[in-house]
Amino acid sequence: MRPGAAPRTSVPWGIMHEPRSRSLPRPIGVLLLAVVYALSASLGLSLAIPPGFATAFFPASGIALAALLLGGRRLWPGVWLGSFVTNAPFLFDATTPARAVTSLLVATPIGAGATLEALAAARLFPPWDREAGAPLGRVLDVARFTALSAFACSLTSATFGTTSLIAGSRLSWDGFGSSWLTWWLGDAVGILVLTPLLLAAARPRQWVFRGRGVELVLHQLALQGFQLLLLSGRLPAHGPSYPLGHLITPFLVWAGVRLGHFGAALSVFSVSLVVTLGAAQGATPFTNSTTQTTLLFVQVFVGSMALTTLVLASVIAERRQAEAALARSRDELDRRVAERTADLTESEERYRVLVEVSPDATLLQQPAEDGVFRVVYANAAASRLLGLESTSALIGRPTFDFIPPGREEIARQRLRDALEHGSVGPVEGRVVRVDGSLLEVEIVLARVPAGRKHALLIIFRDITRRKHIEEQHAALYREAEESIRARDEFLSIASHELKTPLTSLSLKLQGLARSLRKAPDLADKIAPSLDVALRQTRRLNTLVDELLDVSRITQGRLELRIEELDLSAVVEDLLERMQETATRAGCEVRLDLEASVVGRWDRSRLEQVLMNLLSNAIKYGAGKPIDVCVRGDGAQARFWVRDRGIGIPAEDQERIFQRFERAVSVRHFGGFGLGLWIARRIVEAFGGTIVVVSAPGEGSTFTVTLPRG
Repeated sequence: MRPGAAPRTSVPWGIMHEPRSRSLPRPIGVLLLAVVYALSASLGLSLAIPPGFATAFFPASGIALAALLLGGRRLWPGVWLGSFVTNAPFLFDATTPARAVTSLLVATPIGAGATLEALAAARLFPPWDREAGAPLGRVLDVARFTALSAFACSLTSATFGTTSLIAGSRLSWDGFGSSWLTWWLGDAVGILVLTPLLLAAARPRQWVFRGRGVELVLHQLALQGFQLLLLSGRLPAHGPSYPLGHLITPFLVWAGVRLGHFGAALSVFSVSLVVTLGAAQGATPFTNSTTQTTLLFVQVFVGSMALTTLVLASVIAERRQAEAALARSRDELDRRVAERTADLTESEERYRVLVEVSPDATLLQQPAEDGVFRVVYANAAASRLLGLESTSALIGRPTFDFIPPGREEIARQRLRDALEHGSVGPVEGRVVRVDGSLLEVEIVLARVPAGRKHALLIIFRDITRRKHIEEQHAALYREAEESIRARDEFLSIASHELKTPLTSLSLKLQGLARSLRKAPDLADKIAPSLDVALRQTRRLNTLVDELLDVSRITQGRLELRIEELDLSAVVEDLLERMQETATRAGCEVRLDLEASVVGRWDRSRLEQVLMNLLSNAIKYGAGKPIDVCVRGDGAQARFWVRDRGIGIPAEDQERIFQRFERAVSVRHFGGFGLGLWIARRIVEAFGGTIVVVSAPGEGSTFTVTLPRG
């Protein structure tokens, strides 16, 4: 007849997770809840005080809430069914058919009120982690449970129930107030007493604190014995004027402090049950002049006792949890401190070993009482480099004992810089050995903390051998530069000296050729030899020009005479002049020229690049076609020369652009190996690039890209 609170899997406002009652099918769970609810409701009504519609302690409400919390809200039909089964026979009046139907109709809203009470209480029940935590484990949870799930939600059942009784003419308006109050408090007390006990019992490992099972049994025996003595009326001071019921309080405090949630809830339940039984039989320390007043006293006593005990148990539980958390934190801190100490010890040992075996000298210096920095630590390398037999001979010596005369101020400045900025170096300097000799060293100074003051870590290594090698390298470099200068000067002079007789010889040969054209009878005999002499003269002239260009480029004297040119016209003009050479080599030159590719370049240098690429294509691709293409591409112009000659291996494709480098043997193909090097330098002087794509036996393609300037 009374409502009970309905649990839900994930408690209000985001409770943890669904209860694991999945192994019990819903119909069986609903039926089982209905049976237990009906039995407990019948027990509660059997203890009711006239007129019999309400009881001081209604256990069914607490059972309903615990069932919904543990089994899920899906079991709510069991609450309604159990309430209906309990109240229908209790209210049934068969005197007339109409009264019989009315009796059944009254039981229906009473069951609805009990169901709504259980569902609302489950919804408002404080959240908890079913895997790790106990329900009502905090004082705030107990307060929320008491105010919302117990007292607030019980208003629903009390209102539905008393209103239904009045509507069914089973209760008069004169008795509405007292019945409603008793109903409300009875349901609230039932929730306060039964729900915590059932939730705690559902977690057997949390029944008592470890090792206190015997204490729980002894406590219950003592409590039940005292309650029997109290109800027997054999105490010297007995009667309504003596509130002996409050003597139970020490037992409840004992349970709350020592026996955990289960022990506290079990004690509250046993006291509530005994006091309610006593009130029903008129044997209670709270017996008063009226039944209603006695009932109210019992409800207030049971409710306040339950609330006080739950709060006390929660306070103790929170304290123990805090102590356990503190102990875990302390253990974790101790573990971390131990690990950190071990790490620091290991790190310190590694550092010590590294410093000791290091070939670099290490000194640690601290300011003494006189303000002078003195050595407090030195490794073996320091004593060895400074000419001492042991490191102990260095301890306590001032820094300036090892500074060469006249360099003290520089050393002081470096010390000040290291203290101010944290480090100095590496810098080169000198130190004085104990025998007075000087040692060239590289020095690093670093500031390190040492209490309230700072110490200086000085690390230095012997670089005497390195300095000697550097001096040798510098001398060799100077000699090499002088040799290169002399070579370039020689090339320049030799080229100029060769240029003069070659020019004169070329002019004489050309004059002779013109004369031969006037004497046909001699031309057939002398013309072939004269033609060979002219070609060789031109070849020698080209070689001399290349040597001159090497000199100009290495000395940074390559001059460009920039003018506006049509790249296609330049290529076409050059090919006309080289057509005879190509024909003699059996090469067909195929042109693909885009019209009017205009830019600003040096014509003679551009022709020099083109001639070098075409000459190479004819030389290495004799007897095979050659493709020459010109394209304009926005702000750039491109031309490429493709032959189908011997090709160039991938590993040689970058090397051929270096001075005096060739991809093939000079015995098979002549030349200095300067053409492509000069061509790249000219192209780069224009701001462009030259690249090659080639494979052995498949020919080569040289592509030049130039900005239009």
